[in-house]
Amino acid sequence: MKNNDPIRDFNPDAGAPIPLAEAADWTANYRTEALTEAEVAGRKRINAYYFGNKLLAEIQSQQGCVGLRFYMGLKKSKDEKGNSGESQLLVVGVDRDGRDIVPRPGAEGVTMYDDGIVGDESGKCPPNCDVLSPLA
Repeated sequence: MKNNDPIRDFNPDAGAPIPLAEAADWTANYRTEALTEAEVAGRKRINAYYFGNKLLAEIQSQQGCVGLRFYMGLKKSKDEKGNSGESQLLVVGVDRDGRDIVPRPGAEGVTMYDDGIVGDESGKCPPNCDVLSPLA
């Protein structure tokens, strides 16, 4: 696969609504899942991430953006209690070929998407949770 080839079977229209009851079941399943080794060792379990419209609109307004891709990340650091790392959710725009809109080498060595944005700094739940939501 070359740098500019479309990703096979990429669907720019992926995603669909699901029933709230199903979503509530899924989030409950996650919250009641046994803690991972990292969580037992002190990493905080994040149940939800929040991004404001300003950042999402900035990413979605990038030329060629047809949707968003979210990546899981881990910020490795120790807090004052010695807890290691914190899960992060990163967001990037995606083009019609399924490629992340981030600076990258393109055809013939020309850099594509020089101004591509990687979004982070989301609000995390906990502590900022909607405790009245059926998903919380």
